[in-house]
Amino acid sequence: MKLRNFFFLAAISSVVLVSCNDTSSSSAPLGAYDNGILVVNEGNGTAGSVTFIGNDMTTIQQDVYGAENAGDGIGGYVQSIFFDGDRAFIISNGSNKITVVNRYTFELIDKIETGFSVPRYGVVVDGKAYVTNLKTFGDLTDDFIAVINLETLAVESTIPVNAIADKIVAKNGKLYVANGNYGEGSSLTVINAATGTITATVDLGIAPNSLEEKDGNLYVLCSNYFDPSKLVKVSLSNNQVVSTVTLPESLGNAQNLDIDGGKIYFTVNSDVFSTALNATTVSETPLFASAATTLYGFSVNDGKIYVSDANDYVSDGKVFVYATTGTLENQFTVGLIPNGFYFND
Repeated sequence: MKLRNFFFLAAISSVVLVSCNDTSSSSAPLGAYDNGILVVNEGNGTAGSVTFIGNDMTTIQQDVYGAENAGDGIGGYVQSIFFDGDRAFIISNGSNKITVVNRYTFELIDKIETGFSVPRYGVVVDGKAYVTNLKTFGDLTDDFIAVINLETLAVESTIPVNAIADKIVAKNGKLYVANGNYGEGSSLTVINAATGTITATVDLGIAPNSLEEKDGNLYVLCSNYFDPSKLVKVSLSNNQVVSTVTLPESLGNAQNLDIDGGKIYFTVNSDVFSTALNATTVSETPLFASAATTLYGFSVNDGKIYVSDANDYVSDGKVFVYATTGTLENQFTVGLIPNGFYFND
């Protein structure tokens, strides 16, 4: 009896020891660039880069792709990044290519170098990636979406948009494409991703420049260089405009809508603004004035506000990190023309 009790206790002890010493991958970093922020530096027509800033706000690594791939480059006018599992797809519209890397190690997986014409932004739906392409600047009807097979990493088809195709959001098997940039355009195109067919076009009045889904609605910030900016709310259930809030005239050409903590954030010039999701009016008083000379990139994530400064477009840019109260917490020098933030956790 005592012997059986001994073996029982030994077995229990071994389970406890294994549990206490378990270092599962859920907590261990997946690579040198896990647990941090990827800053896209647009660069020039031949060379852009990505800077890594650790969540600890002390670790920083410039040109992480070049550092991990023997000085190879990702091309010029780097526009954006999108993710598929542990892969990052880096879109370089100056070079008409996408560089595919492991998002945590930044080791090269492959390059997709055909099928694009000024690619901009991408999303993933059911094993395929959908990348917007502007094609010809000034032509508002030749834009298209390149459809990438994520197994072969080849562009397998295209979807004509017949309007500007820029920012893109995916939800419930549908693609929502902002038909606007640089103050041109005035609509939103809804596409069934499975069939590649346009199912609706939503008139927004003026050019959409940024959009985000929240609780079954799409919030779209619209502006140009002449008319008052507008915040448009679109129901994803029926593609109908739920509400339109016209911003004060002093907030012309508002940009960079983002949603965090139940609030909408956006920018006008170098000022940062905030309003409630259900607001019917928007104050012209900013949340704070950022330190950016030329505010170029913007994001709000987990209670922090990230602002990038393109400076004079020929010198290295900067990143400023603020609390939502407007208190500056950190700042960093990054690469040439930083334009966006991607959170690699």
